[in-house]
Amino acid sequence: MSGPLRIRRLSAGEPAFDIVARWRYDAFFAQDGIAFDESRNALRDWMARLDGYEIALLAEMNGQPAGSCLFVREEIDAKHQLTPWLAALYVAPEYRKQGIGGALVRAIEQHAREVGCAELYLYTVTAEPFYAKLGWTTRERFGWHGESFVLMARRL
Repeated sequence: MSGPLRIRRLSAGEPAFDIVARWRYDAFFAQDGIAFDESRNALRDWMARLDGYEIALLAEMNGQPAGSCLFVREEIDAKHQLTPWLAALYVAPEYRKQGIGGALVRAIEQHAREVGCAELYLYTVTAEPFYAKLGWTTRERFGWHGESFVLMARRL
């Protein structure tokens, strides 16, 4: 990493929220025809209900937003009735290959342990090798919404 990395909870009332909302939208929802405002408002509404169990994390490098990740009870439009989920991991392109994604995953895993979780789940389309290197195991491969998905899990 080129500078100090800080991972902290994100709140909806701070300037970085709009950056994270844009990242999340562009990476996960833009292709679905959902409007950005709808996606941002849904994220804001979810964050307004946070009770200490679910969280949104922000990674900062040298004080600048570099990535984000969510820990959620329910995955949006989940195919599986499992809980909880690591969701919406995103690292800004200029900060990739610096260990930020792995640090965010580890921070979510630590939070999951702290709130009493024994296992954590995620969906991925393209990042199976990344998560496998971090100790996640593939549970199932399946077609969904016209794409090939992988359900992965991590024993905590």
